[in-house]
Amino acid sequence: MNYLNTNKSIIISSPAGSGKTEKLARRYIALLQSGVEVERVLAITFTDKASAEMKQRILRILKEEDRDLYMKLMEKMPLMRVSTIHSFCGNLLRRFSFEAAVDPNYRIEDAVESRMAWEEILYEILMDAGKGDRGHELFYQMLSEKGFRGLDYLRTTIDYLYQKNPFSLEAGVFDYVPQTSDTLREELLSWTGAAEVIGGYRDYLEGNDLEHTAAIEKLFLTDKKEPRKRPAPALKNIADFRDWSANMHFVWKDRKILEHAKRTGRILEVYKLCLDRYTEKKRAGGSLDFSDLEHLAYRMLTEDPEWANILYAFDEKTDHILVDEFQDTNTFQWEIINKLTEEWRSGMGPKREEGVQPTLFFVGDEKQSIYYFRGANVEIFSRAKEKLQEWLGEEFCYEEVKDNYRSLPAIIEFTNRLFSGIMQTGEKTFPWITRYTEFKANRRSVPDSGRVEIILLDDEEGTTAEAKQKEAEVIAMRIKGLAGSHLITDKQTKQQRPSKYMDMAILLRKRTHLKKYEQALKKYNIPFVAVKGIGFYQEPEVAMLRALVYFLSDPRDDYSLYLLLKGPLFQITEGDIIELINCKGESLFSKMQQCFSEGGGTLSGPDQLQNAAIQLHEWLSLLPHTPLAELIEEVLVRTKAWMHFHEAQSRANVKKFIRIMEGLESDGKSLIKIRDFLERTLDKNDEAKANVNTEGMDAVKIMTVHAAKGLEFPIVFVPGLEEPFGIQTGENLVYERNGKFYFKSEPESSIRKQDDDFLIHQAKEEEEQKRLFYVAATRAEEALFLSGQWNDRDKNFLAFLKRGLGLEKTDSTYTFGTEIHGLSLLTEEDVKALYERVPVHKAAKKAVHPLSVTPLTIQRQAPWKAVTETVEIRRQHGKDWAVLGDIIHRIFEGVSKGAIQEQDIRGRAEKMLESRGFHGDAKKEKIEIIEKDIETLRKKGVWQDIIMPGKDSFTELPVILEDEEVVYTGRIDRIVKDLETYNIYD
Repeated sequence: MNYLNTNKSIIISSPAGSGKTEKLARRYIALLQSGVEVERVLAITFTDKASAEMKQRILRILKEEDRDLYMKLMEKMPLMRVSTIHSFCGNLLRRFSFEAAVDPNYRIEDAVESRMAWEEILYEILMDAGKGDRGHELFYQMLSEKGFRGLDYLRTTIDYLYQKNPFSLEAGVFDYVPQTSDTLREELLSWTGAAEVIGGYRDYLEGNDLEHTAAIEKLFLTDKKEPRKRPAPALKNIADFRDWSANMHFVWKDRKILEHAKRTGRILEVYKLCLDRYTEKKRAGGSLDFSDLEHLAYRMLTEDPEWANILYAFDEKTDHILVDEFQDTNTFQWEIINKLTEEWRSGMGPKREEGVQPTLFFVGDEKQSIYYFRGANVEIFSRAKEKLQEWLGEEFCYEEVKDNYRSLPAIIEFTNRLFSGIMQTGEKTFPWITRYTEFKANRRSVPDSGRVEIILLDDEEGTTAEAKQKEAEVIAMRIKGLAGSHLITDKQTKQQRPSKYMDMAILLRKRTHLKKYEQALKKYNIPFVAVKGIGFYQEPEVAMLRALVYFLSDPRDDYSLYLLLKGPLFQITEGDIIELINCKGESLFSKMQQCFSEGGGTLSGPDQLQNAAIQLHEWLSLLPHTPLAELIEEVLVRTKAWMHFHEAQSRANVKKFIRIMEGLESDGKSLIKIRDFLERTLDKNDEAKANVNTEGMDAVKIMTVHAAKGLEFPIVFVPGLEEPFGIQTGENLVYERNGKFYFKSEPESSIRKQDDDFLIHQAKEEEEQKRLFYVAATRAEEALFLSGQWNDRDKNFLAFLKRGLGLEKTDSTYTFGTEIHGLSLLTEEDVKALYERVPVHKAAKKAVHPLSVTPLTIQRQAPWKAVTETVEIRRQHGKDWAVLGDIIHRIFEGVSKGAIQEQDIRGRAEKMLESRGFHGDAKKEKIEIIEKDIETLRKKGVWQDIIMPGKDSFTELPVILEDEEVVYTGRIDRIVKDLETYNIYD
């Protein structure tokens, strides 16, 4: 275990389920046990939760294994430096606040507040920018390109820069003129009518109007009075013109690029104005946002005249740095670590003189780098490896772990086979390409080998919403069939038990169709909770509370009052509200006051309406001397509205809303300002819902793959295999190269499609989709279910399965090009058949609420067990024979179904062998074996009687066999009816 050698700096590449965090904790403990003081060790994690878990894990291990060191560490807990990179940078800025030019008592600005402040400044700058010469020039260009949408486009572009938030940008300008002679290039560039000529010539070519050839030649070749307008010299015929025109096209594109580069520079000028004013506003308010912490720390360490003293002050307190999840590091974070340890790597300095050998320890997995959109740079992992090897030599060690302690063998084999086929193996061609190394299952004492199911729905006509609804219901049926019947191993007891809903998770690539999955689970009475969902401000309970604040700020707001009367607070009927409208008064509230005045009401309405008028009046009277958050709580108690928000998510959302109101009030916001805040966030649909503690809740968890990173579940569903990646390279691009950031704004799609930077950006995003799929698949411990609708697109998870596993569809038949133990392919009909075999309480009269935590009564049922062929052949004869047997099986299946014709067998076999890595003589040898076996079967009559298609023959039939203790599921290779006898072949 090299990672416990505290005299070496180490990078560990550790795949999913291999215990990355455990290794970091063990390294930390090894340092303490070697005599290093706790305050001289800095451990960096990427979330506050991870920091807390790291401390707990270190203490737990010490408590169990080294009681004396545990007691010593407990005494020094305040000195334990385990924090996020933002927290570390924040402490650095506070300590050197003078050098960083920040308020030492700065506060971190709320994300929503930051957003609102930025939008105000952006609006002001755009209004002012049009008045200056440069701004006027930019606005004119925007209007000429985008028409009346030009200003909005400019706002969107600058906002894009704010979201990417690089503090240093340079505009990239590249030469696109093709290789031509300098004389021709110079002449082409000097001619001002290039674009018009090319446009006219394109029209001519598209119309293919050869009758105009002479006229075009005459127009282009005989204009001797004004030679400057002549397109080019020595054009004697239309062929010459075509050659000239091709060159002119590139010149035209080159001019466009230069023109757009100038525009990019102008956009950056406006962005810099916004950024400077935004920075001034934050400085005046003594606040920073999260991105400031990294950027200011980096600048302080690289640009401040006192940077050497700052580094010395850090160096004298720190000997060892440990970084978790290193694959998620961004450029600034790496440069901060790089700068802080600069002297360590030189082999010089006071540490070395005192006999102290400082170390770096990074642990991560490139295959789990899925935050490119947030700035994570997967290239840093390999870059750091190369640099540390160069800097430290023998004092550095790189270790690649290949053990997985999380998943059962079927899932590991599936993962290895799939991602070896779609990720690069061996040395990298580009630093951002994901390299895959197979890992092995190391989970012990589990009788089952695991399960992987791919559920494919036919590509039928209909809307996307209909297809999603069907898939969601198929998943719900599969979940219902597994709950209480599929056996899993309990983590606490290590004994097998029937699975529960709490053991299952649905991982979405994006939340677009979240509602469909929620509706399907409700339909089948399956309890669930959406973890880390978005759309907080669009939730019904938040909408109701927003209406309450609107009314309190303006009692004449009839629409908000209407929502309150109809909603959970009062539950007034539509008819009573309409009757109320007929009363005297200017506003709805004034009508209520008139109708239910102290002298007696004139409206023959219900008591609820009169009670509503009384309570609304009381709340308004309490408002001047009662905090808004406190008043909201009072309203919920008085009206007993909490009864309507009994679900965990709704209850948590209400509490989050109240906390937001408390925060705004504590910042001195008036009620009008708070209303303005709520109006601005009305359409903010990416705000996260309140976190819900799902521990102990027997409910299926729905979350995104990004939210599931770092987690694990016994049973995982990954739907939406067919969903396109949606990688659409827009007109704007911020990219990093050699530690510097560049910005391009390129409106011409034809240019973007040939621009290296845009193409590389798109390729990086596609590469990240492979890693996202890897993260999703490796969350599963015991069973993995993948589902989607078949299609022929090439940029989705389904395309990865086709490429990695040889998944194919011929007519209505799906086939694999590989054999994986425990892997099954199911159709919608298969899932329905399995669902019908399990009692699922279809007759239940009352639906279980989606967030109910009431345990469901499930009758004890026999466990289901998938029957697959044994893998003895692999042990006895080697992997090649197992592959060969699988290919022969696939060929027999295809022939039996009529999907493979006899004359196509050799070609199909060659294709399958090549997909498994067999080429040359090895492929030829296997082909000869296959053809020899088929010839033997023909001689014995087996080929004609059993394998060839027949009227009363069936292939790959699903079978369910139930005995007293177990329900077995599987498939029968072949059934052939002979008179009244059914002959079964496997």
